[in-house]
Amino acid sequence: MQAEVLIAYVSRSGSTEDVAEAMGVTMEDAGVNVDVRPMANVESIADDMSVVIGTALYVGRFPREFRQFVMRFRRELGNVRPWIFVLGPTENEPKHFAASEEQARKELAKYPWLHAADVRVMGGSFDPRHLNLPFVFRLAMKLPGNPMRKVPASDIRDWDFIRRWAGGIAEHVQKGTAVRRGEFAEYSAYKNSLLGH
Repeated sequence: MQAEVLIAYVSRSGSTEDVAEAMGVTMEDAGVNVDVRPMANVESIADDMSVVIGTALYVGRFPREFRQFVMRFRRELGNVRPWIFVLGPTENEPKHFAASEEQARKELAKYPWLHAADVRVMGGSFDPRHLNLPFVFRLAMKLPGNPMRKVPASDIRDWDFIRRWAGGIAEHVQKGTAVRRGEFAEYSAYKNSLLGH
């Protein structure tokens, strides 16, 4: 059976992939057929398919795979209103969420034809032992004076919120209801999680 929803993601350390897979399981449990795969492995997007895009911020920017994906499927993505999630801060501090939301806003502004149904900046995870970085960044990580070497491992992904959000998307898909373009709200993921939204 053809998938109703495509969840396309780019993940350097597996964190974003974990979120995409969890969303896929939640939506499948709700009765929605889902195809979860890395952006580089997406060969086509059907005209009647809903799309969820997942990425993370790396030094304040989206990875090149994100740009390659949205440019490759510009026509298809321009005709739908994809849901977008962005993994950003790894500390539960309002200022970090606000900064990540502003960075994500600037990155998405590069694609004015990409009209998202909703954009969620979520808490991410960081473990310097499991980073899949380009060669030059791996070299930089080995430098004794690199401050990133002192950053402790952390994981503030809110799985309850992630599953609720995925469940809401599944409900939209099943009912075929119209989606309204989402808006950024300071510290939105954390506040929505606390409020049970």
